[in-house]
Amino acid sequence: MRLFNNLKNKTLLLYALLASVSLLPGNAKAEGEYAWPSNYGGVMLQSFYWDSYSETQWTKLQNEAGELSDYFDLIWVPNSGKCSSDPSMGYNPVYWFTNHNSSFGTETDLREMIATFKNFGTGIIEDVVINHRDGATNWTDFPTETYKGVTYEWGPWAICSNDEVANEPGQEKPTGAPDTGDNFDGCRDLDHTNAKVQEGVKAYLDFLKNDLGYVGWRYDMVKGYGAQYTKMYNESAKAQFSVGEYWDGYDNIVKWIENTGRQSAAFDFAFKFAVNDAFKNSNYGSLAWENQETGKWEPAGVVHMPKYRRYAVTFIDNHDTGRESSAFPQASQVVTANAFMLLNPGTPCVFMEHWLKHKDAIKQLIAIRKSVGITNESNVEVLSHDNAKYIAKVTGANGEVVIGIGRGLTTPSGYTSDDLVSITGNPKAAALRIWTKVKIQSLDTKRPEVVFDKAEGYYIGGTDVTISVNNADNASVVYTTDGTTPSLTNGTQAKAPVTIHISQKTTIKAAAIVGGEIVSAIKSATYRTQKTPVTVYFQKPTVSGWDETYFYAWSDEFEAAELLGDWPGKNMKDATVEQDGYTWYTWTSPSDCYIVNMVFNAGNEKPQTVDVNDIEGTRYFKLGNSTGKYEVIDVTDEFAGVEDAVADNAVKVYPNPATDVVRVNSEDVTAIYVYSLNGSVVAHSEGVNYVNVSGLQSGFYLYRITLADGTVAQGKIVKK
Repeated sequence: MRLFNNLKNKTLLLYALLASVSLLPGNAKAEGEYAWPSNYGGVMLQSFYWDSYSETQWTKLQNEAGELSDYFDLIWVPNSGKCSSDPSMGYNPVYWFTNHNSSFGTETDLREMIATFKNFGTGIIEDVVINHRDGATNWTDFPTETYKGVTYEWGPWAICSNDEVANEPGQEKPTGAPDTGDNFDGCRDLDHTNAKVQEGVKAYLDFLKNDLGYVGWRYDMVKGYGAQYTKMYNESAKAQFSVGEYWDGYDNIVKWIENTGRQSAAFDFAFKFAVNDAFKNSNYGSLAWENQETGKWEPAGVVHMPKYRRYAVTFIDNHDTGRESSAFPQASQVVTANAFMLLNPGTPCVFMEHWLKHKDAIKQLIAIRKSVGITNESNVEVLSHDNAKYIAKVTGANGEVVIGIGRGLTTPSGYTSDDLVSITGNPKAAALRIWTKVKIQSLDTKRPEVVFDKAEGYYIGGTDVTISVNNADNASVVYTTDGTTPSLTNGTQAKAPVTIHISQKTTIKAAAIVGGEIVSAIKSATYRTQKTPVTVYFQKPTVSGWDETYFYAWSDEFEAAELLGDWPGKNMKDATVEQDGYTWYTWTSPSDCYIVNMVFNAGNEKPQTVDVNDIEGTRYFKLGNSTGKYEVIDVTDEFAGVEDAVADNAVKVYPNPATDVVRVNSEDVTAIYVYSLNGSVVAHSEGVNYVNVSGLQSGFYLYRITLADGTVAQGKIVKK
């Protein structure tokens, strides 16, 4: 990250083997060496761009794990910790240990995604933001968190004394040492000279690696603190992969690598700048730099020095540059620029937007790289370079490849037109030619895939969902219906296909099993059995400072202002009911709004709760403990009568009193009739286990329920 707004204003056998082999075959590290592996042939994907909240959802990436793992060995994802705003790209972090529910999904989704990619032999790199940190509710109130029995509680002493908060009226003054790097205006710069801060960072990285399962990290804004601390943290965490964002030119990037004790790689901004200039000015000779130590010409950037190639992570664009003036010059040249990156040493990092727009071409280029056996330390011989062209021969473990970029390209010596590799979507604006005698192996693999025969959504009265497995014979499935992650030791295993009957809201999670191993991504889908408005009850808080209660809501169907107004929402002082000895604030959504997300609060600049997402039907909530924002406890079972209704086989209705919908504790309902006290039918439904009474006036009513087996139940309800 660079700019930031002030946020306060292959075969089935292979699948089974992948889980047991190292992510780095043939690239073992020497003891005490934690940076980036030597002779590494992997390719990395940056799986996000700015505001890619949909494309980068953990569940979406997991569903694409089979395809992505065929081509990428590492996938860089945003910071997964809870941030001080929502949505957030992750650069205003608040929580390190206790809350990894982010704008990209829940912590459960995150863990499932990481585990799925690990099964396919692909490691996940997290965007680690330790230069700065945000408070839970204000600028400086870092949350107290516990990990492995140690409690980490920070105050103003953890903030650099020259942070901008020092001059902010009404804020606590920082007492830490002066910043050891550039200041960051937006969150609080951390004092990395402080031993307690250091221990907190070390524990955080341990948690990311050994608890969540990340294989390494991309350090954000490493210009903001001394390089020696990156060395310290990597040696403590024994990172498999570490790459720093040092946004600068060649000399300063190399100096940073050296100052980490060569304990981290760095993004090769010098490479990116050279590529931009070459394509913008059509001066392809500038893609080559002279090695001042040897006099040889090498690919431009940090990667031009053989002793630093190992530590160079090359890229064409990233989430920051892609939205700035430093974005790659021309869309028509993106494939050619990626070819230059992928057919050269260094570890290439493909940008998500480029992957999505030019997937077929990038797949071919990665296949060439891996077929030739190019690594981050491969040798390059620049055959020709001038304003019109760049031609170079790269030697990999399995042979050679020649890449030519520019005008007037001719077939290099030792090659013929038969050795020319055609690239899908090869742009005309910047000519690209690739020659090799190495046979290019396709990387596409038809991995087993779990398939549900029903799309997730609403099925009135319930439905049957059949789980099958594609691309595999003699496969089984393991599935759960309680929201937990299916594994070899959790869930129900059955020979595929298997059919599950859905009679209430159910989330199915399933994976394929072949040869006693899980060999597919985890597929997840949620099925609902009714489509009714939402009614929310929130128990009147009794905590100090919570004098009024506001409801704020949003949904896919409605903007927030359409539901309860702009933040902080609607004051609910006139929307209360008394029930079970408690005062409740209550609200019912519009008739065509079936799922809402809510925040309960005490007004502007007052206490508020965490987000409560995906509220359906009638739900009862009360205030929980404060962890910066107040937790919310779902007490629907206790106060809506669900427990009583399910406790025995008697036919019962709930909630009672009711506001909008009356439900029955049975799925075998034939008809429900609601009568006024004079015997007139005022509401009815057939074939579903609920009836809408929202249009009735407040008062007493009678009901009559008929079940499929002929059972009849009668009683009284109260409409509020």
